[in-house]
Amino acid sequence: MDHWLTSSEAAARLGVKRATLYSYVSRGLLERAVDLDGRSSRFDPESVDRLRSRSRNRGEGEVGVLVSSGITQVADEELRVRGRNLIGLSAETRFEEAADWVWGAEPNGQWPNGDEGRDVARRVQDLLPDGAPMIDRLRVAVSVASATDPLRNDLSPSSVRGVGRRVIDLMVDSLPLVTGKRGGDLADRLWCRLAPGRSNARHRAVLNRALVLLLDHGLASSTLGVRVAASVRADPYSAVAAGLGILGGRLHGAASAPVHQIFQEAVTSGDPAGALGEAQRRTGRTPGFGHSIYRQNDPRYSALMESIAGAWATHEHLPLVLTVQSLASERTDAPATIDFALGALTFLAGMRLEAGEAIFAIARTAGWIAHALEEYDEDPLRFRFRARYTGS
Repeated sequence: MDHWLTSSEAAARLGVKRATLYSYVSRGLLERAVDLDGRSSRFDPESVDRLRSRSRNRGEGEVGVLVSSGITQVADEELRVRGRNLIGLSAETRFEEAADWVWGAEPNGQWPNGDEGRDVARRVQDLLPDGAPMIDRLRVAVSVASATDPLRNDLSPSSVRGVGRRVIDLMVDSLPLVTGKRGGDLADRLWCRLAPGRSNARHRAVLNRALVLLLDHGLASSTLGVRVAASVRADPYSAVAAGLGILGGRLHGAASAPVHQIFQEAVTSGDPAGALGEAQRRTGRTPGFGHSIYRQNDPRYSALMESIAGAWATHEHLPLVLTVQSLASERTDAPATIDFALGALTFLAGMRLEAGEAIFAIARTAGWIAHALEEYDEDPLRFRFRARYTGS
């Protein structure tokens, strides 16, 4: 740490007082290391410079949060989880194995095969209207799972991992069956609750790949909500519920639905360009295009679309999907995102418009559990945002 900055040097470089410097540390915006004397602090100059750059470029009212995490590394055209390339992982790994991997669990962990919470969940789900949104059914499943777990406040890693397996299992089981019941892997079980008609192993493998690709994506809005909940030592069910509340936003977990809708309208009208144009008019943007991190390519999109094109190579509407993608790409410099690929998957598989949101929520729950595990090891109550009063 010889080249690291003293607190006075770091404060001077940022143009703030030392008290403000330490407030950045308490808010998670800056890390510090204790010097060799055991009393004073040192600061990584690169981290200080990044914070200074963000402060200069931040728009009025924008909030910046820096949270150290060893889970997911997100960069343009690259996505790594626990040091492994998530794109490659998604092509060869069952979702359950990927979840155990991101939780730091032993491989081949025992996933539940039903408990007393499942019967309660089914009875509660039967009380909901037939047309209840899938995301609401998932929220109900999480609440029932919590209510039937008297040990939910055990925050030990093994217990939290067990909650992750149990809550994901009950979330899948909460969705009504659409086609014949199938056991086996989680992706196979979920397929029967989302897609009508017959399927083959290749179709279900694409769903499994989508689940793995959506497992985590760094500090997305819903994940930050989960970490805030975990910081105040909410139990893992409550942390997942916090994430579900944020994920329900139409610009987050539900972003694939407008893409699916474009394809539906294009089939009805026979006019892909017209359907795309209407979606742009309706939403003010091009659905499935543009990402705050990826400027050139969302690697999850490329991976999932490759699998979709292979599994549905003979589908009558695959050319229409590719036409819409081409039309949109010609008019925008923004890259296609995984939301576009997820919308294509749910459309070609004959799923409901909202199915992409359910897939996203179930997959991301695994990532939320990983972040909750990590946050439980941090000092509690470390997130305390400050408001700038603008009232009279």
